[in-house]
Amino acid sequence: MAINWLLQGGHQAQNREVISDQDKERREIIKECYCPNGHSILSDAGVFQGHHGLTLKLRNKSREGLLVISPIVGDNERLFIDFERVPGEIVEISCPTCDQPFPIYNACPCGAHLVALFTSDKAHFSKCVGVCQRLGCLHSELLSQRDLRLYNRQDYF
Repeated sequence: MAINWLLQGGHQAQNREVISDQDKERREIIKECYCPNGHSILSDAGVFQGHHGLTLKLRNKSREGLLVISPIVGDNERLFIDFERVPGEIVEISCPTCDQPFPIYNACPCGAHLVALFTSDKAHFSKCVGVCQRLGCLHSELLSQRDLRLYNRQDYF
């Protein structure tokens, strides 16, 4: 059975699609987002169209700072605070409150990893937002339990 068949509507298919301009008009908003320890990462460090952004701590070998990303699904707007952006660099992404790194759950198509930002304070992979660790890569995913059954950390099931 071809994977494309699964991705496009086959047996127990899930919705994995690129966000279009029409989808952006619907403005789906991430209203809750947590670290693995249950700290909310929504903050007013960056506000996007009136909504608090998702604030993440970035760290590499020589520095650390913050990244605030838009909570609006499909909006790639972001704000770096006290962090010099080097496109292509892979960074550790952690909670700005407790410094706990977000867990890696899958490989990104760019070759880096996607980390899971939890949309429930229970820190369960059944609902999460995936964000790439490579600066400049805008690949992200909004996942449900069905999506996670179809993908594992390395390849397709």
